[in-house]
This record gives sequence, structure tokens and C-alpha cells, in this order.
Amino acid sequence: MPDISIAASIFPTEDEERVSKAVLNLFPDAKITVEGNMLNAIAPNMDYFIKRMKQQNIRDSARKILFNSVKDSSIIFHLNKQAAFVGKVNFTEGNSILGDIAITIKTEDDEPNVLIQKMTGVI
Repeated sequence: MPDISIAASIFPTEDEERVSKAVLNLFPDAKITVEGNMLNAIAPNMDYFIKRMKQQNIRDSARKILFNSVKDSSIIFHLNKQAAFVGKVNFTEGNSILGDIAITIKTEDDEPNVLIQKMTGVI
């Protein structure tokens, strides 16, 4: 099972609970901690995130983005905070003005490419 870490900055104009909700809307089982202006979380699985990608019919575009996000044995990508707040998966390049949610998936048994194929419904 991969390790899933989540991080998001909490800007002074943002409410901590709303940023937490954005994360929980896509990773409902995530365990969240907040230190200062930084939210960190660990998610035990990606099941709901994968379900949302399927429901939104974005698995093909997600596959391309995720393949481009592979770094060694990890997959590192960013999600739009505002979209996540309403339960939508929206990938960003990690430089949104209003901030992003950074997701790092470290693989153990699976190669990152195999995990991406599983996440996006190829296998």
C-alpha cells in the first residue's frame, strides 16, 4: 500500500476548517494536523479520490498528468484547493495564486507507473 501525504498552506485570509474540508472532501479518511499556517495529512487510501476521478470522467487526462508527476518511486502532484472544497478533482501545476494541495504518493510494492494505471482504471 502506498504512503499518501498531503500538504497545504493556510493563508491568513483562509479559514483552517475550510482548508481541512477541502482535503477531507477528496481524502475523507485523512488524519489532519495543523502547525502554524501549514496543514499536513496522511491518508490511508486513495479510494474516494479515485472514485471522484471516475465520476468526473477525467481518468484519461489524470493519467497523463500523473505520469508526468513521477519522481523516482513517488508521484507528486497538486490539486486546486477551491475545487477540492466542493469535492472536485482539479489538477494544477502547483503555482495557483490561492494555493494548492500538494499530494505525494510514495510507492512500496508497485512501480509508480503501475499504480497510476490502477488509479486511472487501466488495470
